Amino acid sequence: MTLATSYWDATLAIVRRDVAAFLSYRLRFISQMLSTFFSVVLFYYISRLVKVSTFGSSDNYFAYVVVGLVIMSSLVSTLSMLPARIRQELVAGTLERLLLSPFGAVAAIGAMILFPFLLAIVNGVITISFAALVFGMPIRATAPLALPAAALGAFAFAPFALFTAAVVVVAKQAQSGVGFLITGISLIGGFFFPVELLPHWIQWASEVQPFSPALELLRYLLAGTPVSTSVSVALLKMALFGGVLLIPAAWSLALAIRLGQRRGTIMEY
Repeated sequence: MTLATSYWDATLAIVRRDVAAFLSYRLRFISQMLSTFFSVVLFYYISRLVKVSTFGSSDNYFAYVVVGLVIMSSLVSTLSMLPARIRQELVAGTLERLLLSPFGAVAAIGAMILFPFLLAIVNGVITISFAALVFGMPIRATAPLALPAAALGAFAFAPFALFTAAVVVVAKQAQSGVGFLITGISLIGGFFFPVELLPHWIQWASEVQPFSPALELLRYLLAGTPVSTSVSVALLKMALFGGVLLIPAAWSLALAIRLGQRRGTIMEY
């Protein structure tokens, strides 16, 4: 068995474990979808009140914000759920198994991102389908390309999740900070309104993170919303964010684990 095969099998084992834990809460997925459906309904009727020349019509704003909801779900799944999962591992006393496994703690924690992302993809497909079937949101023929684009977006988001995981390993708590981070990103990233409406002194923030280009690309593929630069530039930005930051993020997580081991606090919660 090759090293790559061993890592692949270990990754699938963690995904299967996460799926089993998720399904053990029988109404969890239904409650999540009901919450999403409520958000779609709410923004549909809010869109009936929006009269902004930027969008041209209420339907355009509705499509704009629905894609924002989908990316928000993906953002929460990568940035918020991973610190919560590590916190659960600490409380349950199961993090030790990851530390001692041949797979390694860094790879195991990284693998924990996969199931939340896959769940966010399923949630996104259902959300877009609900908006299209119930409220007539138009879907472009390029919509299937949104799946690989979303995968690239997850690659760009992953380093930020690993950085927050490192904070949890050291400080044992990071949920409130992650909540503020997600709120800030949602404001400057163009999730629910164009960044052009922000004050000029803060608009630069939309250019120095991967969430805005991911949003623009998915809106273009799903609803035909024009991108501010070009598709190739949006793809390049996401690839660069993931490629440049992934190794430092993994290194910071490994450093946090070693620091906890030296201090003897790695298993404290």
